[in-house]
Amino acid sequence: MKRMIATLTATALVFVGPILSAQAQPAKGAPAAYERVREVMNDRFKDMKLTGDPDKDFAAILIAHHEDLIFLARTQLEHGADEQLRRVAQKILDEEQKQISELKEWQVRNRQADYRARLDQPPHGSGPLDQRGTQTAQATPAPIAPAPAAAPAQPAPAASQAPMVSGTVEKVDTAQNKITLDHGAIPNLNMDAMTMVFRVQDPALLKGVKAGDKVQFQADRVNGQISVISIRKGR
Repeated sequence: MKRMIATLTATALVFVGPILSAQAQPAKGAPAAYERVREVMNDRFKDMKLTGDPDKDFAAILIAHHEDLIFLARTQLEHGADEQLRRVAQKILDEEQKQISELKEWQVRNRQADYRARLDQPPHGSGPLDQRGTQTAQATPAPIAPAPAAAPAQPAPAASQAPMVSGTVEKVDTAQNKITLDHGAIPNLNMDAMTMVFRVQDPALLKGVKAGDKVQFQADRVNGQISVISIRKGR
């Protein structure tokens, strides 16, 4: 009888053991991947050097925040299995990349010699948080400056004048006439290598272009907006 019980117990352990082990086994590589996400998110802001310019620092910190969310979302898409959470992660990728592109476009515009935040921009340090009860200044309303006349539309720059830049297509949005490119530096715009959503000057440029394509393109400012003015598939 004792021998029979021992045999049944051993059989049960052999049968149950692997099932329990399979249930406890995490996705391959996931613990290390998420530990890396945590390290990057903790270290990024600690190591960031601020300029003292509130506009530049706001943009830089916000870009870092969006990039952290993208890193986290990509890790979930690589290791996660839940369908709902994967949809959330994909939505984060789409929305955060758009925010990064807008902020980086501002950074490029901010470096232009003719950049002005606004006509009546106060000096740094004179914002509401720096004011201490100066209600007398509010008694007399400041004169309203006339609105500047709208600048005439600028013709598109000649494509031959802008340098050709290598890039990889990450997304094509024909409905919005936009393309997301992971590209090298763009010298004429003083833009570093990055991933950015560009407007396309001519919707026909997107014909035959798809995600994953290696391309050569030219970009410049058209009517105050950074736009792709020519594009062709790379060899």
